[in-house]
Amino acid sequence: MSKSRYCQVRLQKGKFWKLLGGICLFAAVAYWGYENVNGFHPQSLVENSVLKDRNFETAVKEVISPKYKLKAYLFEEKTNPIVSISFLFNNSGTAYDGNGERGIANMVASLLTDGAGNLDRLQLKEELDSRAISIGFSAGRDDLQGQLLTTKEQSGRAFEILADILSKPRFDRADINQVKAELLMLLKQQSERPEKILALEADKALFGSHPYGRNSLGTAEDIRAITRKQLQQYTASHLVRNNLIIGIAGDISEDEAGNMLDSVFGVLPEKANTADVLVAEVDFVSGDKNIEMPLPQSIAKLAAPGITRQDKDFYPLYVANYILGGAGLTSRLSLAAREDEALTYGVYTYMSTAEKAPMLLGGFSATPENFSRVKEIVETQWRKMAEEGVTQEEFDNAKDYLLASYNLRFASVSDIAEILTAMQKEKLGIDFLLKRNEYIRNIKLHEVNNAARKYFDNKTLRFITIGNKGAGKE
Repeated sequence: MSKSRYCQVRLQKGKFWKLLGGICLFAAVAYWGYENVNGFHPQSLVENSVLKDRNFETAVKEVISPKYKLKAYLFEEKTNPIVSISFLFNNSGTAYDGNGERGIANMVASLLTDGAGNLDRLQLKEELDSRAISIGFSAGRDDLQGQLLTTKEQSGRAFEILADILSKPRFDRADINQVKAELLMLLKQQSERPEKILALEADKALFGSHPYGRNSLGTAEDIRAITRKQLQQYTASHLVRNNLIIGIAGDISEDEAGNMLDSVFGVLPEKANTADVLVAEVDFVSGDKNIEMPLPQSIAKLAAPGITRQDKDFYPLYVANYILGGAGLTSRLSLAAREDEALTYGVYTYMSTAEKAPMLLGGFSATPENFSRVKEIVETQWRKMAEEGVTQEEFDNAKDYLLASYNLRFASVSDIAEILTAMQKEKLGIDFLLKRNEYIRNIKLHEVNNAARKYFDNKTLRFITIGNKGAGKE
């Protein structure tokens, strides 16, 4: 399977929803090569951005299209001749695959760029490559996401192609068969890779029968059975205007953006026809689970209750988690398990704001003989965070880093467009990029320690492991 296809499918949660409070600026980018588009891809320009020395000063604007009244956040920056559009269709991800159609969201995400309108897969690829246009899709648990990146010069044609992809996907039989074969191969590979087995078993243990507990790839039986008609019905019922969120960044004016919204997304049906997915009742109390398997490195995933992005404790808990396991090699967990005792190459925690199940998550790996000791360290440090909180020095250092690193979180126009989309989905407000550092500065030490007491509770900390010899078979 080609790397590009694999990237399109993006089966695991991608960077889209790893918005853990750290947002950046967008500023000047090195400008080169625009005069000669031949052999030039806009991503090359994007990857050479120099954003770290500028402050985020430009206000984000809300654009409303003249005809269909579609809304989008726009960050207008004319320093460089590139335009990026990030968009998502809410409630259209893998958790919304219907009975008998498990895997359809991933199939659609992969097939959308395999031909549209009068262009088959090879013709579409040639058209995109020759014009230095990048278009891709991925299916997460909650949403189907897409992004376009183009030079200003080619933006008109890029918008036409994207409109055709969304409204006139071809779903040619040969392409459907190829995607099915690729997904079936990925299903087989899952059963051969310990980290994939662990991820699937952890989802089952935590989410049970909830859609989050299903294999996001789908089932082999359903994948084989999905028809072209079902793919067409999926796009007609999910790729619609009333579940659409859009972020736009780059060299495009408000008027141009408004007209683009109408021409690209106005062609879609107005309303979705999708079933809702309930909030998950996550099982944190059934005890640890181990999948026994002889491995050179045993692997653990850990989970505890978390909070939504809108919760008043979000920023205090964000700081506490950063100190415990989010600060890389300087986190408490890493210092205790890696630096002090050299028991693991890495141990980490992070906050997941998944729509139906916000959680504190983490993991580590260690040799079988060291595994129990690393687990003990994690449990001890987790408990100490709740009982003792953080020190003034830890608090000050964490805040200093989170403020100083603000400019380094994202380094491209594509990242900014994605953040604008995330801001709308998470209801952070149109002024979030200007206010984010203010939110960090205003956090008080006692707020962090109050959050630590509330959320770092060993009674609801659950480990799912693989290769943990002696832990018992499952």
